[in-house]
Amino acid sequence: MRKRRNCARNREDKLFDSLSKSLDIPIDALAGFAHIEMSGNREISVDGCLGVLEYGENSISLNTGRLTVKICGCDLTVVSMQNGQAVIKGTVTCVDFGN
Repeated sequence: MRKRRNCARNREDKLFDSLSKSLDIPIDALAGFAHIEMSGNREISVDGCLGVLEYGENSISLNTGRLTVKICGCDLTVVSMQNGQAVIKGTVTCVDFGN
């Protein structure tokens, strides 16, 4: 059963890659991935955020649909969360991606 899922995901990835090249738009926009921007290690902006899974001073986990984005650091705070975008400020030491 695992091979079938991997094959289906590979076909899906190839389709998104082909569409991305044909339409000249980023693949992550088609595939529903989050768009993440960092300003140094003091601010991180995550577009495509569906909600907060974990909130603490040293780590914040965000649900972005296909992935969970975990931001680790010191003095982290969510300063804005609107229209599917989360803005986090503090000292970012690590960004981790999980399923």
